[in-house]
Amino acid sequence: MDFALTPEQIEIQRMVRSFAEEKIAAAQVKMDEDHAFPYQVWEQWSELGMAGMIIPEEYGGAGMDTLTYIIAMEEVARVSNTFALIWQVHLLAANVYKACASEALKAHYLTAFAKGEKLGSFGLTEPGAGSDASGIQTRAALNGNEWIINGSKTFISNAGTDISDGLVLIAASGDKDLGRKEISCFAIPRDAPGYSLGQSWEKIAWHGMSNNELVFEDCRIPKDNLIGVRGGGLRQALGALNVGRIVFGCVSGALVQAVLEASLSYAKERKQFGEPLSSFQLIQAKLADLATNAEAIRHFVRYVAWLHAQGVNCSKEAAMVKLFASRLATQATLEGFQIHGGYGFMTEYAVNRYFREGKILEVGEGTNEIQQLLIARELGC
Repeated sequence: MDFALTPEQIEIQRMVRSFAEEKIAAAQVKMDEDHAFPYQVWEQWSELGMAGMIIPEEYGGAGMDTLTYIIAMEEVARVSNTFALIWQVHLLAANVYKACASEALKAHYLTAFAKGEKLGSFGLTEPGAGSDASGIQTRAALNGNEWIINGSKTFISNAGTDISDGLVLIAASGDKDLGRKEISCFAIPRDAPGYSLGQSWEKIAWHGMSNNELVFEDCRIPKDNLIGVRGGGLRQALGALNVGRIVFGCVSGALVQAVLEASLSYAKERKQFGEPLSSFQLIQAKLADLATNAEAIRHFVRYVAWLHAQGVNCSKEAAMVKLFASRLATQATLEGFQIHGGYGFMTEYAVNRYFREGKILEVGEGTNEIQQLLIARELGC
């Protein structure tokens, strides 16, 4: 593998870094204050073509590969985990349509996703089915030319904004032998009768990203809104989650980098015993570890993204990089807090937000315990 970025990747990296520092950083401050979705910045981001970065050109996207997407994601997540993950969920939904949907669904949703006019979301988690995706209770029954859906989803990102549409829903469409469920995937229009938003939650971080309960009460959608093949929903969902896990590795690494930058700056300015904190060897050791871990994650993430871009089955590596990077991110936020001392407890310091953002990366996109089981299975256990 050639680790050098192409001229096009370098230009995209520079463009995204500039936009992130000039626009997304200010949006992050505002999201922390008012907890509102950043519509204006999302519109500007979409005008740059980033809402459709990995959507094929025939649907108005840029058609970029996974590695280039990850390089851009690093720059966004270093400034704002929240905006990065809004973008990630949007493109996660787009990936399902791109890989599995009918031409009619692709033309309808991918074109709007690429423009940023519609925001994608992915409905998998339920109150009793998170890590155990096979425990899904939401049901879809075929009745003539319609699917009738009943059930609920929880903690669904991006579903509650004014531009949310084309939800990718995972639901049980029947039963198999031995009590197993047939799991399928569906496209849900925002105006589908019987579909509504339930409660939202107050979170300790990711303010500005909507997270909602979704309620389906005899929700009716056209028969043709089945995505892919009937019974293939779980396989399709898990395939999309491979990219999501690579992204979570990337976001984790970017968080480590952000902690390093904030902690290094603070350590150079803050004085104790008449000397800057950065002159003390114990602080230097912490900063050295942060720098080493950020670099290690960056290379691991880019390698797995490169594998995915080559069309290689990288389920094991995606699980590994998510597990490895999110663990180090949690550790990094603790170290950053420690370096800041009492100031880490104050919300005006960015490291406080990093501390609140870190742990959820070990939970989202499949808990780390599930990643361990997936890796062990790939090892032949």
